[in-house]
Amino acid sequence: MIPVARYFTLTLCAFISSSFYQQTFAQLDQRKRLEIQLGVRESEFRVIPVESFGVLLYRSKSERRQDFLELQRLDTAFRLQWKNIIPVERKFQPILSKHVGYDQYMLFFHSEYKEINFRLYKIKLDSGSYQVDTIFNIIPFLPTHFEVNRVGALIGGYLINRIPVVVFYDFTTRKTRILPGLFNEQGELLQIQVNPDQSFHVLISTQPRARFKTIWVKYYDASGNIRNNTLLRTEQNVSLLSGRSIKSNRDDVVVAGTYGMRTAEYSSGLFIARISKEGDQEIRLYPFYELQNFFKYLKPRQEKRVRQRIEQKLSKGKRTKLQYRILVHQLIPFDNQFILLGEAFYPVYKRDDRFNYGLAVSAYVPYIFDGYRYTHAVVIGFDQQGNLLWDNSFEINDVKTFNLEQFVKLDYRNNRVALLYLFDNRIRYKLIQNNQVIEGKKINPLELSFQAEEPEVDEDIKRLEYWYPGNFLAYGIQRPYSRAVSRSRERFFFINKVAYR
Repeated sequence: MIPVARYFTLTLCAFISSSFYQQTFAQLDQRKRLEIQLGVRESEFRVIPVESFGVLLYRSKSERRQDFLELQRLDTAFRLQWKNIIPVERKFQPILSKHVGYDQYMLFFHSEYKEINFRLYKIKLDSGSYQVDTIFNIIPFLPTHFEVNRVGALIGGYLINRIPVVVFYDFTTRKTRILPGLFNEQGELLQIQVNPDQSFHVLISTQPRARFKTIWVKYYDASGNIRNNTLLRTEQNVSLLSGRSIKSNRDDVVVAGTYGMRTAEYSSGLFIARISKEGDQEIRLYPFYELQNFFKYLKPRQEKRVRQRIEQKLSKGKRTKLQYRILVHQLIPFDNQFILLGEAFYPVYKRDDRFNYGLAVSAYVPYIFDGYRYTHAVVIGFDQQGNLLWDNSFEINDVKTFNLEQFVKLDYRNNRVALLYLFDNRIRYKLIQNNQVIEGKKINPLELSFQAEEPEVDEDIKRLEYWYPGNFLAYGIQRPYSRAVSRSRERFFFINKVAYR
């Protein structure tokens, strides 16, 4: 057994540059840092923030044809609380996890698909003890969604890559069943949302009419019995493309997301729908051009030209067709309001010069996919009745990636919203209050231990995650730059505690 002391080194980093605004000081503090040196063949750790319990680190290991899960919990100061080596059945890998109260649930699936049953590990965060349940799967599918309430576990995915399915595993009876109202038609599983009273909603994007999309909102009690099944209905020529749901303090269901014309993957604006307990629904559409700050990611002259073109078309009675690709990520409660967060992006293509073969330029040179470019994050606030209160944005003019994922993370305190994202070893952040920008976009370098030696950080495993109020986790793999061959393979797994003050 390798001593824990070899693995852990806490480094106090120098305080980084600060940004100020009137009456309030905004600072990113990265003074707390954890480093774990990795061997040549050691895999990196995965990180699960568990709020006030601290952080879970885990990785899969194999020794002598036996698989293990190495798991350890650190507190919010990165002090080791416990460490456990958990035996795992051969070829089973953790794919999804969920933190609920004092427990962490981890869902395992056979990596070679030779078994369709799942393994569910329930890990006690205070002690590291665990129990394992086998969830007997009724039909073979690959899980994409995972949620837990007090009664059972919800596992969602697709049958034959087209038909959404959600199974409910009851913790008491240890039986699995397909949720009623599903497994009927093709669609996209948008969300499984567990409410504070342990009931839950399942959102499915579907196409009941030719050329138009909408969303089914399926409401279940805590035990998985269906209580309401609502199809959102919009005006003609409008498709609801994506959405997130939340339960209001009046027991209404609120769904917010993007809409477009017909079945186009492009969004024209945002919608807010409210469904009463009786099943009555009200949907409001907000075109992007009606939002006050949607175009703030552009340079001032560009924004002015866009606004002028929109006004000219509207004055002539013409329809303005704005088309954006939007990823909708979060719908969260905030100060008796709700906040919706999404990110705009577009695919990038480049010429495939391999077709020239170093000879004369061919008449036809195809283009190949070259990743996604993000433009900005969209943040809107609305009340319990679905009325739009404010909107804001956060420019993302430096992110290009091959995997669509959430970059911008938010924190809300004292009636203000902080927006942060990490890319290319730099943390960008912005502070807003409703429609106002309290502090514009600032950039801080990610604090690393080898600045004098120009460190390299693996691009594909850097992450910034929300942790608990006022705090985030930035983590990845650091390779100290050195010409010495003896150090060329050194790697350090690191976590920075990023505190927003």
